[in-house]
Amino acid sequence: MRPLIPRNLTRSLSPAKLLLAFFLFVLYVYFPFHNAQPPSILDNPESQERLAAASLAELVDIYEQVRSGILDHQHYNSSAVASRLRAPVTLPDGSPNFDPRLANYVDRLRRFVDEYFRNTPNHIIAGARGALKDVIRRAPPQSRPDAFPAKVWSTHPSGNDGVEAGFDLWRSLLPLPLSRKLVKELSPRQDLGWLKPAREGQPWEVIVTDDDGLDRWVSEWTSERISRGIQGEGKWSKLWGGLDRGVLRADLFRYVSMFVAGGIYSDSDTMPISHPYLWGLNAPSILHKDIETLITLINKALTGEQDPSIKDRLNPRSTMPNDTTASIITPNDTTTPHEDTIDRYTDDRYTDQTYTPPYSRPSRRAPIVPLGEVPATILNPEISIIVAIEWDSMIGRTLGMWRSWTWFRLTRSWPDCCFPRGLEMVQNLLVSKPFHPIMLDTLATISELVDSGVAKQLSPLDLTGPGPFTDAVFRYLLVQYGVTPDDLRSLRGPVRVGDVLILQEEAWHAPEKAIRRLLSHVQSIGSSVMGGRSGRDPWLFGQGWEDWQSGGKKVAYHGLTGIVSEVPCI
Repeated sequence: MRPLIPRNLTRSLSPAKLLLAFFLFVLYVYFPFHNAQPPSILDNPESQERLAAASLAELVDIYEQVRSGILDHQHYNSSAVASRLRAPVTLPDGSPNFDPRLANYVDRLRRFVDEYFRNTPNHIIAGARGALKDVIRRAPPQSRPDAFPAKVWSTHPSGNDGVEAGFDLWRSLLPLPLSRKLVKELSPRQDLGWLKPAREGQPWEVIVTDDDGLDRWVSEWTSERISRGIQGEGKWSKLWGGLDRGVLRADLFRYVSMFVAGGIYSDSDTMPISHPYLWGLNAPSILHKDIETLITLINKALTGEQDPSIKDRLNPRSTMPNDTTASIITPNDTTTPHEDTIDRYTDDRYTDQTYTPPYSRPSRRAPIVPLGEVPATILNPEISIIVAIEWDSMIGRTLGMWRSWTWFRLTRSWPDCCFPRGLEMVQNLLVSKPFHPIMLDTLATISELVDSGVAKQLSPLDLTGPGPFTDAVFRYLLVQYGVTPDDLRSLRGPVRVGDVLILQEEAWHAPEKAIRRLLSHVQSIGSSVMGGRSGRDPWLFGQGWEDWQSGGKKVAYHGLTGIVSEVPCI
C-alpha cells in the first residue's frame, strides 16, 4: 500500500518546520489581510484654513483627490477585487466591474436613465436624475426625501393569503410607538424632530402583491403596458417580458419598488425581531476622517452655511506644527492630478498620524456611540439605505471570529464556494429611501445582462439575485466613499459608510428559538398590542437578539415556511 504522505516529504518535515508552519497558519487566520487606512492630509491648521474658505467646486475637487489617494495607497486593482469576490471581472459592455472612476460610473447610469426612464412619471425621472447629481456633488443626498417611507413591500403568488403567521408582525407591530426604554436607547435628545415616528408611532402600509399586482405596479411606475410573458415595444416591457420565470420578475420588482417608492422590501417568509428604526443603531463610521471632514464641509456649502470655527469643531486635535505640513490641493495647483495627494499619503513625515478605523481588528462587541450623538438610524435624514451581509468567507478563516465557526461555515469558507460571492449582501430584505443609486445600478446591471444575451447563461442568483445587487453595493461604496470590499470583511457589528448602514453577517437571520419566543410573547399580550394599551413592550428582545456568538444584534428572520405553522395568528 502506498503511504498517504510521500516518504521524501516526511523526511523533510522536521519538528521546527512543522512548528513554523503552525505559527504561520495561526497568523494567517488571526490577522485579516487588509490595507491600513492612509494618514490624514487635512489634519493640520493650514489645510483647514483653506478648507474653511474653499468654494463648493474646490471642495468637490479635493474630495475626489482624497478618495483617489486612499485607493492608490491601497494599490487598488479592480480585477483583483473581482477575483477575490468571485464576481465577473467585467460588465456586459466590457468595462471593469469595480471601476473606481466616478465619470465612468455616472456615465453608465446616465445612459440607463436616459433609455429606461425618459417616459416615466415626472417625479420618477426627476428622482433618477437627482440620484446621479448627488453622487457628482459628493454630498449627503439632496434629491431623496428625508422621511423614511412607512411601507413594507412583499410578493407571493397568492397575495396576502399566502403569507406566514410571523409575517403579520410587520403589520401589527411597526405602527406602534417604541417603549420609553427603546426611545432612550435610540436617542435621549428631544430636539430631533425626525425621531417623532419612533416616539409617537405612525401608520404603516403593508403591500403583498401577486403576479397580476406585479404587472400593475410596474406598469404604473414605468408608464408602459407591462404583462408577464409578453415583450412589448418599450424598454421596460421588453425587459419584463424577457424574464420568463416568476422568481426573476419578483427580484426585479423588489429593486424597482425600492428605487421608486422606498420603504422595506421583505420576502413573505420573514418577520422583524426588532423595529427597523433600531437596525444598525450605534454603528461607527469607517470612513477615512478626511472624507468625513469634506462631506461635512460640502453639505454646509450646499446649504449656504458659513462657520469660521468649523475647522476647530471638526478636528480639535489639530496641534501639528506648521513646518511639518503641506498645503492641500486646490484647482489652481500645477501638480499632476493626485500627485500631491499620493505624496502626502506615503511621506514618512506623516507615518505617526496613521488613522485607525473602528474595525481594524475584530472585536467582541460593536463600539458603543455616546447617547448624545445623532443616532445611526434609517430615520436620520443622512442615512438612505440599510444593507446586511449574507455571507463572508473570511469569517471561517479568521481566528478572531472563532465564535461564529460551524462545520457548515468551515466547509464553505476554505474552498470559498457555494455562494454567488465570497462577500455577499442579503437581497431577500431591503431597506431604502427612494431613488438610491445602488438600486438604480442593480436595475441597470440586470437590463444589461438581458439586453446582451448573457442572461441565458446565468442562474437566478447571478442574474437578478444577490450577485448583481452585491456588486452594485460595492461599486457605490467604492466610487462615492473610497471604501473597498476588503474594508467590510469579518465585521463583528454594524458599521456606517456615509449614507449606508451595513449590518454584520446574519443580522437578518435570527435563530428559530428567537422567533418562537417573540411570537409567543406577542400572542400573550393579545389584542391590546394593536391599540398600544399594554404596559408590556412587544419587542421582547429590544434592539435585537444577541448571544455569545454574535458581535452585533440579529434583528429579523428569514425562512418562516413550515416553522411557525403551529403558532396562532396574531
